[in-house]
Amino acid sequence: MNMSKSNCENSRNHAFSAGISLGKSVWTGGTLVFPVVIYSEGTGYNPSTGIFTAPTAGTYVFYVSVQSAHQKLIYLDIVLNGSAKVRAMAWYNSGSSVNMIQTGTNLVILHLQTGDKVWVRRGGGDGYYSDGYHITTFSGFKLF
Repeated sequence: MNMSKSNCENSRNHAFSAGISLGKSVWTGGTLVFPVVIYSEGTGYNPSTGIFTAPTAGTYVFYVSVQSAHQKLIYLDIVLNGSAKVRAMAWYNSGSSVNMIQTGTNLVILHLQTGDKVWVRRGGGDGYYSDGYHITTFSGFKLF
């Protein structure tokens, strides 16, 4: 192999953090696309589709954080090749008109093969909040 040490190391490092700039109080889509790339090293995450495609086999960590829209419920699943692995839930249901929102998070460690796909999919509910500070986010990195 005729690669420098830095090139070899960089080809194994894959990490991303992506967010959404605007929330939707009514959203019934499937895959939640996080178009704003906050950080990216290596390859894998596509901000146009919201899908991470594993460039190399290994153990990866994925994290999702979602904030519910005012008086809304939202479930977001981290999905591997079509199969939901974990769910984040944010729900506000006090019955009052107080302006409260809730945050749901979850993290999963997955062993991926080259070409495996991971994304965030709506598992239920219909409203999430985000803004220019990217409150609703999706992140992942290769652990080893």
